Amino acid sequence: MQKFFKNHFGALIGWLIAVIVAIVMLPNITELVHDKGQTELPDNVQSKMANLFQDDWGRGQGNTRQIVAIFNNGNKKLSATQKARIEQTIHDLRADKKKYGIKSVLAPNDNAETKAQLISKDKSTQLVQLLVDKDHDDGSVTKVNDELMKAVKTPGVKTYVTGADILNNEFDLKTQRGIQKTEVIAAVFIFIVLIIVFRSPIVPVISLLTVGVSLITSLSIVTNLVDKFSFPFSNFTQVFMVVVLFGIGTDYNILLYDQFKEELSQGLSNWEATRRAQHKAGKTILYSGSSLLIGFTVLGLAKFSIYRSAVGVAVGVIVLLAVLLTLNPFFMSLMGKKMFWPSKNFDGHSSSKMWHRLATQSVLHPLIALAIALVVMVPFVITYNNSLNYDNLQELGDDVAAKRGFEVVEKHFSKGTAEQTTIYLRSNQTLDNEADLKAIDQLTQALQAVDGVQTVASVTEPGGSKIKKLYVKDQMNTVTDGMKDARKGIKTINSGLTEANQKLAASDMAGGLNDVQRLVAGTNQLLAGGKTLQQGTTQLASGAATLNNGLDKYVVGVGQLYDGTSQLAGNSGKITSGIQTLVSQSQQLPMAVAGLAALNNGINNKLNQVLESKSADLNELASMEGKISSLSEATSGMKEQLNLLSEMSDQLNSMSQLLQQDGPELQGLLQTASDLAGMKPDLTTVLQSGVENNRASAQANEQANE
Repeated sequence: MQKFFKNHFGALIGWLIAVIVAIVMLPNITELVHDKGQTELPDNVQSKMANLFQDDWGRGQGNTRQIVAIFNNGNKKLSATQKARIEQTIHDLRADKKKYGIKSVLAPNDNAETKAQLISKDKSTQLVQLLVDKDHDDGSVTKVNDELMKAVKTPGVKTYVTGADILNNEFDLKTQRGIQKTEVIAAVFIFIVLIIVFRSPIVPVISLLTVGVSLITSLSIVTNLVDKFSFPFSNFTQVFMVVVLFGIGTDYNILLYDQFKEELSQGLSNWEATRRAQHKAGKTILYSGSSLLIGFTVLGLAKFSIYRSAVGVAVGVIVLLAVLLTLNPFFMSLMGKKMFWPSKNFDGHSSSKMWHRLATQSVLHPLIALAIALVVMVPFVITYNNSLNYDNLQELGDDVAAKRGFEVVEKHFSKGTAEQTTIYLRSNQTLDNEADLKAIDQLTQALQAVDGVQTVASVTEPGGSKIKKLYVKDQMNTVTDGMKDARKGIKTINSGLTEANQKLAASDMAGGLNDVQRLVAGTNQLLAGGKTLQQGTTQLASGAATLNNGLDKYVVGVGQLYDGTSQLAGNSGKITSGIQTLVSQSQQLPMAVAGLAALNNGINNKLNQVLESKSADLNELASMEGKISSLSEATSGMKEQLNLLSEMSDQLNSMSQLLQQDGPELQGLLQTASDLAGMKPDLTTVLQSGVENNRASAQANEQANE
């Protein structure tokens, strides 16, 4: 057991277990970089606040990615067939919105404004703007990109998918691939340097192994801290760790191995030489490593996320120091001089004649050494132009489809079309009023005047250009044109009035006024006559109703008289013939009364229309006059019926004289005949009264027409 710990086997087993656990627990670094490794700015920075506004923005556009689908036909115009295929692709995208996590689609043919913005001037390229849910496919931009690339693929058209998030994701993938290349290049470079220094292939392998163990272990620790506790992280953290750990790890190993050689050259055993090397070189390594540890730890206090993410290097330094001072002793004590095979030189540290001479001359001639240093610096100072490039797109190769699509947009539209800059305005009140819209429009015009800004779209200029009808100048032009038209109209009216005045002056105005006055008077008389006619027809209707009741009684009496006379048929044929004639004529009376009632209703309806309008047309009055004439004719007919009744009454009187001769049995019939004769004056009076009233109304209407 003592030999086991003496030869540091425990350290080997412990670090072997640590490496296995680190590999098993290592998260997906690419997704971790994308989810938690993006550059973050302080909360008071405008771009950071804008992102918060976007996440809280309504209309279902919060927490989304802005992605652009590009349809291109090179430098040639899109044909009708290609356009139809593009429309079908857009239709399919809208139909499968849930499948791809799309919240909204803005296509070129949606309206006139989108046509102006999403179709290139040379008609060779069309864009479709998509808003995709950030949580779709668990937030994997790579999956979203692959799905949309398949979805927008259109026969006969070059298609691309690009956007800020897609380009950043490609940059992250490029960074990860770059880190892998860096690790390989660093390993090869360190291997070559160590071979040159120690002239042995074994030392470089052991050095790279110990540094690799520290890198994989510390990287697993840092990424798990990021995943579980939101430890500071960025896509540069892994780069920092690789560069720093390989750099200082190799430097510390050279120091430790060189001290170990020196101890071996003194004839000490492997274990004793290892212990002394740890004691002497280990102090230097701890002191140097502690300064690095403090420096990278302090970066955790920085506000800028990239600087703060470098605190992960401090974790790597701690692990590196532990590996170098525990795992290295195992190889040193186990292998001893075999570690430096095939080299036979164990003198340890040796001085360089070149660096000794340069140091001596610099101390003796400091001004000359300073002048030489300045001369060496001059070319670098002159060629430095202080031009910084923050375009991550330059880091991507032409094999990236998103970059090629972005370049297509830049060529046929502008650099800002595919990756727009959005300005958010937040207010405690609604902005849909004249004052706020005016302020927004002024801001829009101010941004359009900034160099490098090609197009600014806002609520007042949705298409990137002014809507002229919204501005006072255009409205004043409209008012001015209207005033000109009004002046022309006034002149025309004035001319017409002048001409009318001249014609009126030449006409007989006095005679015309008299005619008008007569027309007004006649109209008033017509209205008065209409009212009288209505009253007369009302009385006529009442009399007709009375006449109808009387006729009913008369018919009953005639029936009774007929029954009685039937019994006396043998006495006198003259009586029978008179009674039959009387019955026949009496049957015509109800028909006359019914016609009179219908005529009365028609007259009443017509008079109501006349009285309601109060300004009836002369043609209607003429028609009314015809109705009144018809009424006069009907009343004449009624007069004839009354004459018939009078004749029938005379016949009844004659019959009464004949019947009186027949004795008492005819007294009942005589009484009935007397009752019928007594009804004649009442019926005659009613009908004559209605006729007189209708005549008076007809005369009034005739005077009004005249």
